[in-house]
Amino acid sequence: MMNYIISNDKFIPSDEFKLDIEDGLLYGYGVFETILLKDKKLIYLEEHYNRLIKAVERLKINMDLNFEKLSLYLNLYIQKNSLENSVLRVTILKNCDSFDMLITHRENKYKPSKYREGFKMEISEFKRNPNSIISGIKSVNYLENIYALREAKKIGSDEVLFLDCKNYVSEGATSNIFFIKDGVIYTPTKECGLLKGIIRGKVMEIIDKNKHLKLKQGFFPLKKLLEADEVFLTNSVMGIMPVSKINHTTYDLKKYHITDLLAEELSRY
Repeated sequence: MMNYIISNDKFIPSDEFKLDIEDGLLYGYGVFETILLKDKKLIYLEEHYNRLIKAVERLKINMDLNFEKLSLYLNLYIQKNSLENSVLRVTILKNCDSFDMLITHRENKYKPSKYREGFKMEISEFKRNPNSIISGIKSVNYLENIYALREAKKIGSDEVLFLDCKNYVSEGATSNIFFIKDGVIYTPTKECGLLKGIIRGKVMEIIDKNKHLKLKQGFFPLKKLLEADEVFLTNSVMGIMPVSKINHTTYDLKKYHITDLLAEELSRY
């Protein structure tokens, strides 16, 4: 895999790049975005850029990077690596009073069989803190997410479920969560310490445009989620992923009519 670093407007192979030992590297002082490349097209790039801007502003990283320049760098990277379908990551690290940008890619790991099986989730012991400075952004400091996810995978699960400090449903390590009960669609409010995912937003737009669908955002106890008829997750790479199990509670994917409808609508969105 060929990875590149952008530093001081130069496009440099990673094996030739030397990074100053500053806060970005030492303390995880940075943010990132994960972008789906589908048939050579960067999906929702503008939305990812806008979220990136909000994150660097919150963390006071001095990033001189407009949308056109980011798009140029990404497309150069795609050409250099002859990519058609992939997952690109843009990482912004604080470097003194400036920044470094890293561009990398990986394979899309979500196979059709996984959508048929659905995700299994484990409830994490860690809590989301809405008052944290990194709440709601894709911080490079991802230790809590990665640790919880690896522990869940050791016992055969695909994703973890985080509750917030008041034990309301929040989000997954890499996903937002929706659930359906008696035809009503529910999703946690951003005040639960979650990341406002790009696909979360698109799904909410689809629901809003369909007069037959109803969405409620709010603070939901775990019990309400476990009693749901349907549960699904969203992120920018997998789109909509049905959930078949949370801890010991199982769900019948054959009855996932609204989830299937939303997935079909999203594929055309």
